[in-house]
This record gives sequence, C-alpha cells and structure tokens, in this order.
Amino acid sequence: MSESMAGSESPRSIRDYHKGKSGSLSGGGPQKVADSQQQTIMDKYKDYRRVVNEKMAEPEIRKYKSKLDARLGFCLLICLITIATILGIYGFMNLRIHDELVTYVNRTHQIAKELKLAMDANYPMHNETIVDENGRRWMTVEELEYDAYLLEKTHSTLWCLFWWNLGLALFLVPIVLLVHYKYVEGNGFKLVYRIIMGVCLLFLVAQFLYLIHPILWGAAKFPSMLDRLLMESNPRDEYQLVEFEHKYACEFAPHELLVEHRLAEPCIPKMKNSLMPTYTVFLLMFIDLFPFAFAIFTYAWSACMKNHKHVKKARNEANSVKKRNNNHFYSAINHATEQ
Repeated sequence: MSESMAGSESPRSIRDYHKGKSGSLSGGGPQKVADSQQQTIMDKYKDYRRVVNEKMAEPEIRKYKSKLDARLGFCLLICLITIATILGIYGFMNLRIHDELVTYVNRTHQIAKELKLAMDANYPMHNETIVDENGRRWMTVEELEYDAYLLEKTHSTLWCLFWWNLGLALFLVPIVLLVHYKYVEGNGFKLVYRIIMGVCLLFLVAQFLYLIHPILWGAAKFPSMLDRLLMESNPRDEYQLVEFEHKYACEFAPHELLVEHRLAEPCIPKMKNSLMPTYTVFLLMFIDLFPFAFAIFTYAWSACMKNHKHVKKARNEANSVKKRNNNHFYSAINHATEQ
C-alpha cells in the first residue's frame, strides 16, 4: 500500500529543489560574465595573438633579409654594369658629333652677338625669335647660349654617370663575391655590407634625377635643335656647314632623286644617328629603378605571393616536371653506363 502510494506521488517540481530567484537561473547554470572580466579575457587573447604573430613574423623578416643579402648585391652589380655599358656606347657615339656641334653653336652665337651689336634690321631687337618678311627664322643670343649649355651639360653628365657606374661596379665585385661564397661572416660585416647597399641605392635615386634632366631632356630636344641650327634658322656658319659635309660625306640639301638612288646622303639623319634616343633613356631609367622593384617583389613573394593557391599549383607542377626530367636524365645515364 505504501509502495503504491509512493509510486502515485507526483514528481517534485523544479521549484522544490532549485533555489534560484525569479528570472535568470543561478547555481549550476550559466552565469553572466562581468564586463571587466570579459574585457580582461579579450585583452589576454589579443596579447596572445600579438605574441604569436610576432614570433611568426620574425622568421619571415630574417628570411627576407637573408634573401636580400644574397640577391640584391648581384642585382645592383648587374644593373650598374648594364647602365655603364649603355652610357659608354652612346658616349663614344656622341663624341663623333659633339665637338663639331659645340664649335658650330659657339660660332653661330658669335655671329648672333655681332648682329645684335650692329642692330641689323633682320635681327630680333627684344631677344625673341622672329620670322622676317622673307620667312626666315632668326635665333636669339640667349637661345644659342642655352643650346651650348644643354650640349655641354648633357655630354658631361653622361660621362660622369658612366664613370660612377663603372667605379661602383668594380667596387662591388669583390664585396658581392665575399658575401656569396661566405668568405666573411658576422654581424659586423653584414652591417657594413647593408650600409654599402644603402649607399648604392641612394646613388641610383640621384642618378634617376640626372637621367630625367639633363639626359632625357637633352635627348628629346637635340633632334629639333639640329634641324633648327643647321637647316631652318639663321644665322648660320656656312663655312662650318661645308666642313660637316666633307667630314660626314653628306649634303644638307641633296636632290630627292639623288637620295632615292643613293647617290647622295642627307646630313641631318646621319648626324641624328649619333644622338642618344629617348627610348634608350627610358630603358636606363627602368634599369636604374629595377633594384627597388626587385626588393619589393622579394618581400611580397615571401609575405603572400608564394602561398597563393595558383602560385602553389604552378610551383608544384614545375617541381613535378623537374623531377620527371631528372628521372629521365638519370635513367638515360644508367642505361648508357650499363651498355
């Protein structure tokens, strides 16, 4: 009877044994974390992530520095040698015409000064280039002075950059070889080596400015300057023009039929071939900036590019092809030795 009565009793409700207050649960249930405690946990998590990121970044930075130490020196050396070679080639080509052209400009400048002093009616009175009633263009004294200045400045800058690039290249050869073959090691030598690399990069920055002016500016101005000095404008030194024709075996105003049948050669195109073209200067500027692009690419490759899925796929395919080629090569050698 007692057992049946015990079985018939209704189960105890939660309120009978749960002592929580109305509303939220208490005791063994979830508890709301205080704001200060939650902030402390978040700060600790952020500190943990920062330490982990720093530990992961340190090997990447060291790897990047070691790659730059091993590769940037060779990159700088090749760029300096290439720039010196191009400047030397065009410097020697420009020697053929530079001296004669400077002499011609100076003589024409002297004629212009004499005309200005004599107050010739056909000469511009206010230092401005004009066209007279016969359609002739007259150059001013200031215009010819600037032509002579630009010729001398461009020529001297070209040879100055040539010798600087050649000297730095010769200076870097033993240093780069010492680093590459690890004949000298240590933090002190690494510091000196990186200082030398920094000085070379600063030189490339300064050289870039000189390539813009006067090298690029002169390369863009010289073709039209030749036309103006030798063909289009006055005054002209006719005696010097005859010397040009004899020296270069050409004519300034040949007949079209003679040129067509190659019986005469115009002087202006022949003289322009001795000038440095603008596209060559742009090439020099690209080579000058290449070490900076190389350093940025090396860092970008180590930081993110090499882990990109497409890059990984391409590298795996290249490695598999390389392994297959090596296996074929070694199998062919083994087969040949067995025979």
